[in-house]
Amino acid sequence: MISICIPVYNFDVTELVDELLRQANHLNYPVEVLIFDDHSQQYFRRQNSLLASRSKTSYLEFDFNIGRSKIRNRLADFAHGDWLLFLDCDVMVDSPDYLKTYIDNLGRAKVLCGGREYGPKPFRPELLLRWKYGVSRECKSAFVRQTDPYSSFISGNFVISADIFNAIRFNEALSGYGHEDTLLGIELKRHNIEILHLDNAARHLGLDPCGEFISKTEQGIVNLVRILNISAGNRREIEKSIKLLRIFRFLRHIGMLYPLRWVFKVLTPYIRRQLCSSNPNIQLFDLYKLSLLSKIYRPHWRQVS
Repeated sequence: MISICIPVYNFDVTELVDELLRQANHLNYPVEVLIFDDHSQQYFRRQNSLLASRSKTSYLEFDFNIGRSKIRNRLADFAHGDWLLFLDCDVMVDSPDYLKTYIDNLGRAKVLCGGREYGPKPFRPELLLRWKYGVSRECKSAFVRQTDPYSSFISGNFVISADIFNAIRFNEALSGYGHEDTLLGIELKRHNIEILHLDNAARHLGLDPCGEFISKTEQGIVNLVRILNISAGNRREIEKSIKLLRIFRFLRHIGMLYPLRWVFKVLTPYIRRQLCSSNPNIQLFDLYKLSLLSKIYRPHWRQVS
């Protein structure tokens, strides 16, 4: 059996689940769908609770928000399948053979990653930064992702052996938004667990407005620092695995930390204004992340120098 695990927060997943069930009904392979709501707003709980009446589905609501890592682990705890398919709630599968592709490849590796794609350019300018970042940084073919399989791992669309997942799991020390998949990818690499990347994308629908996406990115930088603190004995490998940290370490060695802190202190309002314009610059977004990292990670870098 394959258990489809969908953690939900403030998103209507009825169309996604109905498509998955439609595909499952045409397969000679047992499938279950688990939908766990992480204390969404009442409107979304009311919409998604209708899925409880569908066959092959289990729906559960939490009384308070437990976070991105914990809810994924709870889904795995309740799953009956030998394989777990984790899907973000804000995606849609466009291929009519989406489930079949995964099932046909079970056993070729302990982890299968399908990738991510985005729809057409949005008309609303406040959505352009998230869309442009996704298209330029996240939409990669399986061939490209396989050249660096662990760094290319994303948790929004992947299949994993239940035995392997239960031995590793998402690290619940991470809270808020960001990098729980980074840490899981590092653990897969550390345990030498093979990842097979496939062209079996899920289309990302949940485009955050510019200000919200920047705030989530800031939370992600905080989590990145937390990862380094959690994995102190494995810090050097983590630094090598994450491109942002590789660049940051290089800039530190050439004496660019103080200029980066100046950028964050002085230029942040201008950078944010540009990023929320009708033509956001992704390289400027990278600079913003590096300058924020230089600000919040300064004591730790001094400690390990």
